[in-house]
Amino acid sequence: MITTVDTHTCSNCGSANIVRNGHNKSGSPTYHCKDCKVYRVLKKKKTVDMEAVARTYEERNSYRSTGRIFNISHVSVYNHLKKKPKN
Repeated sequence: MITTVDTHTCSNCGSANIVRNGHNKSGSPTYHCKDCKVYRVLKKKKTVDMEAVARTYEERNSYRSTGRIFNISHVSVYNHLKKKPKN
């Protein structure tokens, strides 16, 4: 049986001397670097291009269908479009 070992490195100092340290509020695992003493999430969640979301909504898609296309909440689509200035 072959097992793969995930080797993580610190995003601050590049050290491999890190240990897992629980989860943050959104459920992502946090890590503690023993060399530079920082607590970080190693893999950030992907970001969505909100201008592309606005263009998709302007093409007569609903909030819910735009949210499904970009895999985000329809409430996030609504809140972003509410903040966007009208042309």
